[in-house]
Amino acid sequence: MRFPEYLTAIGRESAALAAAAERGLDLDVPSCPGWKVRDVVQHTGVVHRQKERIVRERWIDAQPDLTNPPSSGLIEWFLKGSESLVATLTGTDPSTQVFSWYPPDQSVGFWYRRMAHETAIHRVDAELGHGIINPIDPRLAADGIDEILTVMMGGCPDWATSTATDQTLRIECRDRPDSWSLRFITWSGTGPESGTDYRDEPGLIFEAVGQPTTVIRGPAGDLDLFLWGRGPKEALTITGDDSSVDTLRAIAAAATG
Repeated sequence: MRFPEYLTAIGRESAALAAAAERGLDLDVPSCPGWKVRDVVQHTGVVHRQKERIVRERWIDAQPDLTNPPSSGLIEWFLKGSESLVATLTGTDPSTQVFSWYPPDQSVGFWYRRMAHETAIHRVDAELGHGIINPIDPRLAADGIDEILTVMMGGCPDWATSTATDQTLRIECRDRPDSWSLRFITWSGTGPESGTDYRDEPGLIFEAVGQPTTVIRGPAGDLDLFLWGRGPKEALTITGDDSSVDTLRAIAAAATG
């Protein structure tokens, strides 16, 4: 996607999130156990403000503390923060260096993309609180699949050793010309900061494969929601080893919290 498209998505998804919140703030959100719609609005608004400040103030080696949401006027506060985020991103070259938690990409462009998907997924959460869900735009959803696979899930820690398995996977969008070929790995090692030992943890690497052991097909929106734990496996068509799909989702859950 082009950077202006991300800005459009942030604005569109923010408006839809606010519209869902207008239906009521105190309903439970099934995709975020323990949260109500109010928590979704607060969280997304706080994140928007933190990232806007990173870009506006050019934070490099760290990120600012999170702000506290207001006790009243929450939806208006949320929309104001979203508008400020879009305005600041619009006025900043995506190649500008700023802090991000993803070492390979320390640029404003990272936040263009991340905030578009952050807002879209939490818009879905707010809608699920009211028992409704509007589909994610297929182009945005396909980009979201790519982001979660490449930025959040791919590979293993650089301090670990990995072993390739015989399990391979291809993800195919039915409504987009997008697909991803992957191989499952296991990895082991000791975290240098925590000292925690990890043994035979599941992971993924990108690898072109002839005939994968599992193929997952579906609309881009359904695939994106499944990877984020917001949509059921049953919405997808699975050919081959069904257990690989559960492993894929487990890796996604571990990578995204």
